[in-house]
This record gives sequence, C-alpha cells and structure tokens, in this order.
Amino acid sequence: MSPENPTQPAQSSADLVRLLDQAVAACDDDSRCTAVMEALMEAVSDGASFLPEEFLAPVSPGYARRLLHRAPDGRYSVVVMVWGPGQSTPLHDHSGMWCVECVYRGQILVRNYERVANRDSAQGIMDFEAREEVVAGIGEAGKLIPPFEYHTIGNVESEPAVTIHVYGGEITSCQTFTPAEEGGFRLEVKTLGYSD
Repeated sequence: MSPENPTQPAQSSADLVRLLDQAVAACDDDSRCTAVMEALMEAVSDGASFLPEEFLAPVSPGYARRLLHRAPDGRYSVVVMVWGPGQSTPLHDHSGMWCVECVYRGQILVRNYERVANRDSAQGIMDFEAREEVVAGIGEAGKLIPPFEYHTIGNVESEPAVTIHVYGGEITSCQTFTPAEEGGFRLEVKTLGYSD
C-alpha cells in the first residue's frame, strides 16, 4: 500500500490494520463506523485473500472467533469469525460498544432488533422487536452503534462463511437474550473468548 493511495485494497492483514488505524481516527462514533465500513468494504470488495489461512478454519460445535488485531492504545480490535453451515449467535448486544461487520467469504444473515420494554426486569425478561433482516455477501458491511446494538448473525448457506468484526475496544463479554417460556427474552451475560 502506498502513502499516495491510502484506499488501495488490502493485500495483507497488516494493510487492513493500516486502513483501520486511519478510519478509527474519525471524531464521533457515526463517522468512525462509516469510515471503518468503507475501509472494510474496500479491502474485501475484489474477493482477494489477505487473511492468514489459520484464521479461516471452522470449529465445532460453535462458530470460530479469532483475534486478528488489538490496537495498542485500546481504540479498537479486529476479530475474524468463521461460521459453519447453520451456525449462528443468539440475540445479543455488544456491551455498549460500536461495531462494524463485513463479509469476507460466503453469505450471512443478520437480523437487527430494538429493545422495546422490560417485561419483568427483576427476572431479567425483556422484550424486543425485529426491525430489519439483511442477507449480506462478500464485501458488504453493516454497523451497530449503541443503543441500536441488538442482533443475531449466522450462516444459512451450505458452505462456511467468514466475517471480519471491528469493535470500539476489545469485547470480552456481552448480554445474550434467549426466548423465555413466559414470553419475551431472558438476559444472560456471556463471557467471550477466542477459539485459538
């Protein structure tokens, strides 16, 4: 990547990090997420392979989650996720952190939700309404900025899918919401780690 052309597509994960270092310098979360989205879409739009091969292997029983980069100053982190056929997340948040997600390989289904009420806050039961459903392919990206950070993501195809996630810090836990017998969704806190 030459300094004269800072938007040149990534040829390596180091190139991607340089693009993201520039993108996260924006002054507010909306501008920052837009710049990160543009950097990711530019990096993967031509379908070139620049992620290390060891980041692309699926795992079982869940999806793979691998740390590609953690900014030394803590401003952002980059996580690569690999989704086997049918693998998905429960409804979850991002712990109040902005996030941009981009498809590197395959196709994913994203469902965005809005939290609308607490059915029984003492029992951790909450209500959500589905707002948008998106099927995204290679080079397509989306952003989540709190308080609009609730979604599910998964692979509905028969081949593995790979996504790149950029978070406004390092996300080590999140809240998940599973359907409750009495209606609504039950809140649980999930600790997040890396596959290897």
